Amino acid sequence: MCMCVHSGVDLPSIRDDKSTDVLTRESKQDLSYQVKELTGKSSTDIAERKVLEVGSEKRETWGHKAEFILATIGLAVGLGNVWRFPYLCQKNGGGAFLIPYAIFMVIEGLPLFFLELSIGQRMRKSALQCWKDVHPALFGIGVACLMVSLMLCMYYVVVIAWCCYYFFISFTKLLPWDHETLCPQYKNFKALEQDVKICASNITCSNSTLYSGLKSQLENFADCCVRDPPQFYFYHHALQISTSIQDGGIGMNWKLAGCLVFAWVITYLCVVVYFTATFPYLILIILFFRGWKLLANANIWKDAATQMFFTLSLGFGALVAFASYMPIHNQVMRDAYTVVFVNCGTSIFAGIVVFSILGYRESVTGIPVTKVGSGPGLAFMTFSDAILLMDVSPLWAILFFFMLILLGIDSEFGTLEAAIGPIMDLKIFPNMRKELVTLIVAVILLLFGLSMVSGPGYYVFQMFDDYSVTIPLLVIALFQFADDIEFMTGKRPWIGWMICWKYISPLALFIVLVALIAQQSQSPPTYSQFVGCVQKPFAGKGSKTWTEKAEYPGWAVFIVVMIVLASTLPILIWLIKDWPKNWRSAFHKTFCTGLNNYLPDPKKDATPESPT
Repeated sequence: MCMCVHSGVDLPSIRDDKSTDVLTRESKQDLSYQVKELTGKSSTDIAERKVLEVGSEKRETWGHKAEFILATIGLAVGLGNVWRFPYLCQKNGGGAFLIPYAIFMVIEGLPLFFLELSIGQRMRKSALQCWKDVHPALFGIGVACLMVSLMLCMYYVVVIAWCCYYFFISFTKLLPWDHETLCPQYKNFKALEQDVKICASNITCSNSTLYSGLKSQLENFADCCVRDPPQFYFYHHALQISTSIQDGGIGMNWKLAGCLVFAWVITYLCVVVYFTATFPYLILIILFFRGWKLLANANIWKDAATQMFFTLSLGFGALVAFASYMPIHNQVMRDAYTVVFVNCGTSIFAGIVVFSILGYRESVTGIPVTKVGSGPGLAFMTFSDAILLMDVSPLWAILFFFMLILLGIDSEFGTLEAAIGPIMDLKIFPNMRKELVTLIVAVILLLFGLSMVSGPGYYVFQMFDDYSVTIPLLVIALFQFADDIEFMTGKRPWIGWMICWKYISPLALFIVLVALIAQQSQSPPTYSQFVGCVQKPFAGKGSKTWTEKAEYPGWAVFIVVMIVLASTLPILIWLIKDWPKNWRSAFHKTFCTGLNNYLPDPKKDATPESPT
């Protein structure tokens, strides 16, 4: 079944769910009675208590729950599990990242994932309207979700364009990044490298000037390509990267620009969720068993294979949009557990594959993993190496990059859906069909995205990747949602969820935000600047890598600030504008009420009477 943006229907195989259009009078009375029992307020205070009712407008639903689960898995399990996770592991020290990963999975990932699914399912609206209905002061969160979705759509599709480029060039007898195709001097380099190893194994030779001369020739070999053919190809041929963000380089990279247009076309048209959500696992399994044999040569990396940084699609409204098409009495908690743990398992699985290949590279070339250029292109370079080790490597390259395209399209589609819904709600384009609005938004984002496929485009991409999605997810007054979860699932949420939503998650987010601001204030924003190949790959920690940190120029810093403000200012503006005037009373009501209200109601099995 096909999920099509342009069809005028939001989601695949959608049918009318007439049985859940509106709450019955008895259900409303029962819900009002529960609120009165739990809070001591009468039914006239329901609006203040924010127990949310479903509107009378018909809401379409998924044709089958499997479609929702697969679409949500496709949204959550994306390119980030393959390319962003190993890059962040390498950037943040590997093993040390396991502890914060586990902590934030428990106190942030799972609770907020459950929360977003619950809000979407209960309110059956886009994220913009959902947050406004929870409290008018939270409308800014919906606006921030919209801004994040638009910026994420704009740069995330660039990675899909890279995948498309590699996919197209793999239809050849010899892969373009193979050393035989790319590096004419590769045989001479390997012969010199073998001479160095032979001389080093001989005591007499290793103490002679011959050894130092051979080693010097090896370290200063003129052809940069031979150091790391896949990495050389990625920077010089795929990206055609310039020397800095201020250097225009070649101008527009028309090959990547064409791939970017192609990526937007397939995003706009459709995606088959049964195929796109499951096919990537087949390729990962194949690479896993191929890579497992390599671990025997690199046992040091078996621990590193467990390190991960997984990201759920939180904070930009796609989960809310997807869940809004589920029947209102769906067991949302079970869905949250399923998707989160599938996401986590995929990250671990992909991590084993990536780090086994990195370990193999070190054992074969002697180049430490720290000398491999870090960044979003790490997975492309790493897996390109892995594919060269396989028989019929062009076939595996085609399958692998096709898998990456599917992973990316699934996530890109969900993010685009999260952006289009609020735009339709805001009536920015009144009386215009949804498919036409989607086309207009896609074209606008495509035009902005062209800046990321030029000579300095890789640096512009880093700017959005580092700063456009790092916003604080302010969760306030959401403890009032407990009654609605009980109505949907038949039982109240576990008290641990309430504690996380009410105290732990906001506190953790606040601490992270303060720490981030403190860190950024101490040093200007930086990006990874391409400086060329490793000049002395065996020289240890002091040798150069392919990229180095460089400070953004003044105009780029201004853009960074604008990117951050675009996703944070709306939250603050509406909080100040619409929050209750009595701030002290509002704060006390939100954070200082007793937890006894969230314990199971002993009278819930009793027959409620109609409130007077």
